[in-house]
Amino acid sequence: MGNVRHGKPNRWQVMLAAGALLSSGQAQFFTPSFQNYQSFAQRSVGYVAATVRPDFTAKVVQQALKPPATPIKYKYELSKTDFAFKGAPTQQKNCAAMVQKASDQKQMADACLQLFNAAQSIPEFRKNNLASGLTLLIGISLQVQTGAELGETETEALQRGLNDLLVDSGVMKGKQSDLQAMYETSVMTGALIAAIAQSGADDASAELSTTAKALAAIVLKGMKL
Repeated sequence: MGNVRHGKPNRWQVMLAAGALLSSGQAQFFTPSFQNYQSFAQRSVGYVAATVRPDFTAKVVQQALKPPATPIKYKYELSKTDFAFKGAPTQQKNCAAMVQKASDQKQMADACLQLFNAAQSIPEFRKNNLASGLTLLIGISLQVQTGAELGETETEALQRGLNDLLVDSGVMKGKQSDLQAMYETSVMTGALIAAIAQSGADDASAELSTTAKALAAIVLKGMKL
């Protein structure tokens, strides 16, 4: 899988764990018996994949993990995938819909929003940038599935490759509301996977670890990885 480092916690996992520690009451939302997490992951990645060509995305990921002999010359600055974030996040309602009991959905929505805000607080994370949102989703999914951390080089190559893909494919010409929804969905889903994986590691919970890997696998399959 290219240059990866083992053992040292990834900065995404560290920041999400520090910024979005979930209470024991919220932890129940992560158990497969409590939520339809697979349907949520499938909807999330399906929504993203409907806009971003999965076959092209898979090629970008492979180039980031196994760089070609000739260095890739990226076309565009990252600012090309920035967008104007308007209003408050809205996609937490879809995140909350996975909870089986309607009475608990508000608490789950709050947890998803908390995770979204924690991800946005990561110093290295470029807020309101679609390439960054997709990089977080795909990067965390790869790490959870393989148990190996993406290095700085791989992460940057993934982000730059996705940035070029989003511009060349015309995605950034879409409606602002659609770009924002895809960004929110990507960040919330990636943050949720990271939080579940971290909770599983901290609590030595095989169930949570399995849940995180199942979510990550759905994301990667949806992106043809």
